[in-house]
Amino acid sequence: MKKPYLLNIKRFLLLATSAIASSLLTALPSEAATFATSQSESLYLNFSHTPFSSETKAETETLALSKEGAVLAFADAEAAFVVEPPFASSSSLSTALGETVNYLGLAESTTTVRGFFDVKANTTFSFDFAADLYLETEIESPPGENARASGDVLFTLVDTTQKRVLDFFSIMGNLNSFGKSDFIAVDYSENVAYMDLETHYRAKLQGKKKTASAFITGFLERYITQDSVLAVVEIKRNQARVKAPEPSTILALLASGVVIIFVLKGRCKEKYLESSSESKLSTEV
Repeated sequence: MKKPYLLNIKRFLLLATSAIASSLLTALPSEAATFATSQSESLYLNFSHTPFSSETKAETETLALSKEGAVLAFADAEAAFVVEPPFASSSSLSTALGETVNYLGLAESTTTVRGFFDVKANTTFSFDFAADLYLETEIESPPGENARASGDVLFTLVDTTQKRVLDFFSIMGNLNSFGKSDFIAVDYSENVAYMDLETHYRAKLQGKKKTASAFITGFLERYITQDSVLAVVEIKRNQARVKAPEPSTILALLASGVVIIFVLKGRCKEKYLESSSESKLSTEV
């Protein structure tokens, strides 16, 4: 089944977020020593059935700690599920930047989207989707600096009547300026078909800068043999961390009473037009 319009979604997602991350670069000196970002977006549309209920949740958490340096941590998350016409989307961005020495920056953003559908026996349940994940890390002076970016997007189709997972797809990735644990991967079940699938990994500047990305557009079709209540569930998580020097020194900073900015917010609602968003910024200079 060809759906050419899905290819246009790729351009939309690829242009959707870099403005926020780019603007954050001006918050620190031009020679920011460490940088980590993790971001992802997804869309779900053209549902064969209309959900009778939906839920969304968006949470962000940031931590900025510094004794001698400058550090910034930013997290943003948005999630929405419109019941009529059925349409769901979510985006998640976590970015951390640090400069000079003795700092720790952490950012985490998560989203959850759920839609519930009554599906009669001997009918086909289907929808289209697009999702991506982008990771980037950069350091200036190893091994004293460390940057890590990770993310995962997990979608499942659940038969709540039988309490079992019917289908899934996932994107997962990790970049670390230390070690060899870098990866980017896409996985999916047999009833998920993709129109476009790309994964990229690049390390340059002798490993000081790394990027990884994955993008997928496709659709899910599943024949339902008995009356069922189906749930479409997506969970997305993005994390970014920068630090200098090693963890033992960071713990000593914590014990010495250095000012910490820590923010944790969440929002969860259930109604027919569902939308959640959170955005948090922590800085320490």
